[in-house]
Amino acid sequence: MTVKVLFFAQLKDVFGTGERMLQVEACTTVGELAQSLFSGVDRDPWKLMSLRYAVNEEFVAPDTKLKDQDVLAILPPMSGG
Repeated sequence: MTVKVLFFAQLKDVFGTGERMLQVEACTTVGELAQSLFSGVDRDPWKLMSLRYAVNEEFVAPDTKLKDQDVLAILPPMSGG
């Protein structure tokens, strides 16, 4: 199935793009896809735990199963003051 992944803020620099179209297995979860994406980039599990995920513009948990044509947004921690 096809999933569009959107990257925001510094993640655009990490992945060199703001979005990717990916082919994933049926029943893949948000967390599994994120772990796969970050496996070659950063192995620090604490950073993965600090990310927020949205599927089709709604915040979701990492155990959410993706469906064909979903849009997954991966958002890094925000800071400000």
